[in-house]
Formats: sequence, structure tokens, C-alpha cells
Amino acid sequence: MKLKKLDNYASAAILLMAAAVILVAAALVTNLGEFITAAFVISGTACALVGIFILTFTRGETVDPRHVGILTAQWCKNICRIESDLGITGNAYFIPPRVTGESRVMQFNPTLTYSGSNVSAKDPFIKTGAGGLIITPACDSWIQDLKKRNALMVPDKEEELITLISETMGEIFEFATRVSGSWRDNTVTLIFYGYRFIDGCKAIADESEELCTMNPCPVCSLCGALIAEGTDKVVTVDQCSINPSSRDVTAVFSILPVRKGTSPTEPLPPDAAPGSSR
Repeated sequence: MKLKKLDNYASAAILLMAAAVILVAAALVTNLGEFITAAFVISGTACALVGIFILTFTRGETVDPRHVGILTAQWCKNICRIESDLGITGNAYFIPPRVTGESRVMQFNPTLTYSGSNVSAKDPFIKTGAGGLIITPACDSWIQDLKKRNALMVPDKEEELITLISETMGEIFEFATRVSGSWRDNTVTLIFYGYRFIDGCKAIADESEELCTMNPCPVCSLCGALIAEGTDKVVTVDQCSINPSSRDVTAVFSILPVRKGTSPTEPLPPDAAPGSSR
């Protein structure tokens, strides 16, 4: 079994203390003059104190990000296998409450081509139209906790949504060194630079890259759910690709246009019934 590697803080503290030893030793064994010797001793003492401070008050990473990343990999594969057995092979859709009548964003995997029509979480496998599997997305507990404990407010403006996702993933939770986003027409592209949990993405992609779009992991599903809730439109995961060398992840989401009659309180017109051709 390999020994656990030191984290960056512990390594920095050890280097500072090593520098302190070298500086003090140099002052004691050499004749550099009174003022230079004093400077060496003071510098060495400062390095030692800073090193001790870092070791004392800094907590290292208690869980290896690699282990966290692969925790949900098998769950993603299992759900995709169930969907395949049900005849579902398409991408996942994040559906706002307006379309389902539920109190939260739901994940919908249709058996047929889906264009944003009403679906029911209580009877998803209807006899006609775009029936399919409706489940709560992997991020639902996370979102509910953010709303309850952190007073999360989902904005309805494009740039504010991008800012919210970037700050949440990159700055608050530090899942990536940086998160950038761009909005072009009805397409949203998010790039996670230096994604810490990319080992989970690799474990899924090794079987099939399509699994990431069929049943997104909690991080990608959080992004899709926030976009769906903020825009009040149906959002689908078009692409999720990784760059193993740079540890970057690129996720592309598409926003479906609003259809007439897609409110749970409004009946669908005859030509807009689920599965009808228009």
C-alpha cells in the first residue's frame, strides 16, 4: 500500500522549516559579520515560526478527490443500464416545475423524441407520446440544502446564471480551479478547468461517453437544474467531454423553446399533444 502524499500546505511548512535550519546553521558555522549573521538568524526564526503556524492551523485534505470522484460512477452506470432495459437511449432533460407540476426540477429521459411538451411525474409511461423515466436529478438534495442553509436564489438572467454556476463550482466549493461559461443563442457551454473529481468522469467515459448525457453526475445535473429553474425552460445535456491531460471538463447544454400549452394548469391544444407531429 502506498503512503499518503503530503498536501501542498504540509510540503510548504516542511520547506520553510528546512530553510530555517539552513539559515541558522549558515549563521553559526560561517563568519559573515555581525549584522549579516543576525539577519540570517532572524530570517531562520521567521521561517520556522511560519512553518509551525501552517502545520498547526491548516487542515489537509481529509478525503482524496479521486475517491470522491468515483463514488457516483457506478450509480450513473446502473441507472443508464436500467434506462437501456426500458428502451431509453437518449439524453437527459431537466424539466422545470411549469412542465411537470412538481415543486422542483425533475430529470426526464424519454423513449421518443421529446420537444418540451407536458409530462407527468406520476404517470410517466403514457400510452402515446413522449413517455419515459422521470426521476429527481442527482443534485436535488444538494440544491434543497443550498436553498435551506445558504438561501440560494436562482436568477433568471443569463449572465447572472453563469456567474452563479461559476462562483458555486469554482470559488465556493472549489471543484475546479476556474469555471467559465458562455451563452450562445439556446446553447450554454461550461468549462471546468482543473476539475478535481475528473477520475469519476474517466471511470464513466471508459465505458461510454454517452452515459454522462443519459444520467449526469451531481455536478453536471446541478448546472442543468439551475439553468432549467432560472430560465423556466426545458434543458438537455448535449455533450460532456473530458481532457485527461489538463483535467478539464466541458459540458454543453441546450435550452428548448417554450411550447404552447406547457403549463400544468393549461390543457394542451390538440396539435400540441405529446408525441403529435406539428
